[in-house]
Amino acid sequence: MYLYRDMEKIRENATFVLREIAQAQPGDNILVIADSESYSNARALCDVARECGYNAVILDVDMYGGQEGYDNIPIMEPVRQAILHADITFMTTPQIKTGFSTYLGSRDEGDESLLGKSKRFTFESGGMEEWNINKEEVLANRRRALALYAWLQKAKEIHITTKRGTDLYCAIHRGLDAMYPVMGIIPFYSEVAVIPSLGTVNGTVVADGASERTRNQRGFPIRPNMPTHNELYKEPMRLVFKDSILTDFSGDAVQADRLRVLLEEVSPKADLCDEIGLVTTTSPENNMYGWKVDGSHQINCIHVAIGNNRRRGEIIHSTEHVDFDVHDPMVEVDGECILKDGKFNDDIIFRHGEE
Repeated sequence: MYLYRDMEKIRENATFVLREIAQAQPGDNILVIADSESYSNARALCDVARECGYNAVILDVDMYGGQEGYDNIPIMEPVRQAILHADITFMTTPQIKTGFSTYLGSRDEGDESLLGKSKRFTFESGGMEEWNINKEEVLANRRRALALYAWLQKAKEIHITTKRGTDLYCAIHRGLDAMYPVMGIIPFYSEVAVIPSLGTVNGTVVADGASERTRNQRGFPIRPNMPTHNELYKEPMRLVFKDSILTDFSGDAVQADRLRVLLEEVSPKADLCDEIGLVTTTSPENNMYGWKVDGSHQINCIHVAIGNNRRRGEIIHSTEHVDFDVHDPMVEVDGECILKDGKFNDDIIFRHGEE
């Protein structure tokens, strides 16, 4: 095994990911996708996998996409087949730059990989030898997502408010096209992605957090929180939705211009409320080690996405899809508060979701 600064820590963390999150079984064939930036942690994961009795191999994609960038790389059938036929696949290349759809050539397959059911995991491996994982918290975060998912399938309405002015309603009873528990980004992230039907979202979103970096925006977010460029000190973006259509927006002039260009240049127009993402993780490591490319999808946030999804009952992400983080929300489901001041009311969530 390679030498690392803290070999016991990285062994413990990798074992937790393999056994308790990915639920690998003896003899499983594990594929780890890596490039130069993530290779050392990919090697550590494979070393531990071998110690645990699994078969593991690294697919080094650095010459394929990493060094030259991942935009518009050709789909190589051997790479695609390796992913599709592995018992478990861990992608350690950065998800904001790549995603499984990059290698599989299918947005549908990329969305399916987010759910975790396919045993294809986006592994946020940065800092793996430093993680002090609260295992009970990580597993509780994932259980919370599944319970909330179960409850929301029976619920009627989501109401989100913040002290900065967010006041958003989403009708979900017979007004929901799809819903997905996002369990495939590991180890710290979990979410319930609500895909509301057209006409069911109304109100105002004050996006005081980051917007995600998407390849369709040439790699630069509308409201960036990147390590080299942070604009969260600027006036928040204010997005107004009526019957699920973005009818008005305002904010910092430069950020508003970026959004205006997106709305004018993309066809079909990306002016729909495509998703309300209810982030269920409370693990601070999610912010410290994950989502480092754009600083979005933080704890104690929800995100609201604009986009142009016309296949709302089938996929999460459409041709254009941009998440905007909303900090410190209060979230109510059918009038019962499930999140306030950064704390989830698990008694309510689990009672409704696991009854």
